[in-house]
Amino acid sequence: MKAYQTYTKGPRKGSPKTLTDRVIRHLTEALKKTELPSNNRYRKFTGSKPNSFYWVGKKGAVRAGTSPSNSASLTDKVHANMQLWERKTGLN
Repeated sequence: MKAYQTYTKGPRKGSPKTLTDRVIRHLTEALKKTELPSNNRYRKFTGSKPNSFYWVGKKGAVRAGTSPSNSASLTDKVHANMQLWERKTGLN
């Protein structure tokens, strides 16, 4: 199963469809994080510290912490790093 949705045809074939899909591609491909099962509305990824996780919301919001309610927003930092990574690798 793919971690994010991509366009199947047209000039943008293979590129992520939404901002959330771009964030998930960045977490999985650039930062080498793996998606974990989650029972809430956020998608859960392995964190950089033990017992810490990245949480991705529907509109591409990114949080880091032990749970979505006990976490800090990293949206601006992750989006900036994602744009730099996309430019560097030629994905943009």
